[in-house]
Amino acid sequence: MTSGIRILSRMALAVSLLAVAVVSRAAAPTVYLKVATAKVSSFDMTPTWAPDPNPQALIDGNLKTRWASDAKDGQWIQVGFGAPRVVSEIIIRWERAYAESYQLYSSEDGRQWTQVFRQDKGVGGVEKVKVRPTTASFIKMEVLRRANPNWGVSIWEFEPYGLQINNPEDKPLAEVFPWRAGEAAPGAVPVVLKPPKPLPSPGPITLTEIRRGINLTSWHESELATPAADRTLEHLRDKHVGHIAVLVTWFQESPTSTGIGPDNPLGGQTPSDYSLATAINSAHALGLKVMLKPHLDIRDGTYRGDFFPAKGWFPSYIKFIKRYAAFAQKYNVEEFSIGVELKGATTWEQDDHWRQLIREVRGVYSGPIVYCANWDEYKNVTFWDGLDYIGIDAYFPLVDQNRATLPQLVEGWRGHANDIQHWLEKSKLGKPVLFTELGYPSVEGAGKQPWKESTEIKDRQQQADCFEAAFSELTPRDWFKGFYWWHYFPTNTRPVSEDLTIRGKLAEDVMARWFERVAP
Repeated sequence: MTSGIRILSRMALAVSLLAVAVVSRAAAPTVYLKVATAKVSSFDMTPTWAPDPNPQALIDGNLKTRWASDAKDGQWIQVGFGAPRVVSEIIIRWERAYAESYQLYSSEDGRQWTQVFRQDKGVGGVEKVKVRPTTASFIKMEVLRRANPNWGVSIWEFEPYGLQINNPEDKPLAEVFPWRAGEAAPGAVPVVLKPPKPLPSPGPITLTEIRRGINLTSWHESELATPAADRTLEHLRDKHVGHIAVLVTWFQESPTSTGIGPDNPLGGQTPSDYSLATAINSAHALGLKVMLKPHLDIRDGTYRGDFFPAKGWFPSYIKFIKRYAAFAQKYNVEEFSIGVELKGATTWEQDDHWRQLIREVRGVYSGPIVYCANWDEYKNVTFWDGLDYIGIDAYFPLVDQNRATLPQLVEGWRGHANDIQHWLEKSKLGKPVLFTELGYPSVEGAGKQPWKESTEIKDRQQQADCFEAAFSELTPRDWFKGFYWWHYFPTNTRPVSEDLTIRGKLAEDVMARWFERVAP
């Protein structure tokens, strides 16, 4: 912070607060304190994933826009009200890149600052900060320690609130941002929308069916239930997509955690049951078949495939997966995933746990089930015989160079397809193979490191050629039962970047042409 910040003692702070004519009543209505200005210390300028460098994203009421900082400690944001307000609560809606430690300050002039709150055990998500009612024209947050040293910090919304009796000119959040009318005010019980009644399935997955699929990805509580998501599904149907994998993500705090849970309440990164049900019904109404695909992420940034489960972890994981298996049964979902890329948890020592999970899922879900192994994991999974399909997240490196020709990419895919075929023959599993994920960034080097998005050299033709090679080499194989491409967002409001998304790129045309060719 600047040298102008002065930290008051507890006594001095109490005296300063008593000097302010503030009425605080626990039962009084709370209003949103509309922010007039926003400043930030930096922007994440990564070319592939970062949002537009706009500090207004913090205060625009839009839970799909965000601010992201440089990957350094000491980052800060500052918001101004334009006139004094009495602040009693602040809600910080963190993206995955959150701060474990930070301080909040208030100021009446933007030069002299008083500390009003310090957090040293932050866990991200939707964080509600209570402060003693204090008069301020400006609020500032300084990051002391980031949760992941490889990331900066990122915030969807920074929302100050105060009692209406102290802020008579301000209004409830829903009057300021009508599109967020479903949210409850701070301190109130959140509105939980009842999921709609299930719609019938277009039909079961057949043994010979080739998946013409897309992973529909959202890390937001309500995005899957928006009209924009419905329009996206219609757009995909018109591109000859026939199958949708719908993600729902739960979290654990660290690799040693045993508890797994959703990122809620409202505004978190876990889609609600209402959103999931709405998306599944919308897909079914369009004749699209659905895979429900629960994901596990780790809040400290550890990749899910790099942790080894602690003792007591599996009961929590089984409960998580079984919950969504029952949900899939209720909503006539055509196929279900029991896990994604949990390489450290699928060693032979864990085989009994996975077989217990398979039995319990079979007890509540009647459709086919699959596990989504990473490309470097699938040969070591011990429980394939208990599943209906072998699922592979197929981010295989195809070539050694950044710029590869289509014949070189085809040759790369031929080697991996032959390897899978030899493994199938040797293992005698007799199971069809489904690529539960397949994706490439639209950059140079897409075929070299499909999982990497950091290069600055755009090359959408290389992305399209990688998909062309996959289709041409894999679709003739009798053991191969299709793709779920990675990925599509439910809305088209995000800037088109050079990551693995394909919307509006050359690869989308490749997808549409091949999906039309293999459609029944």
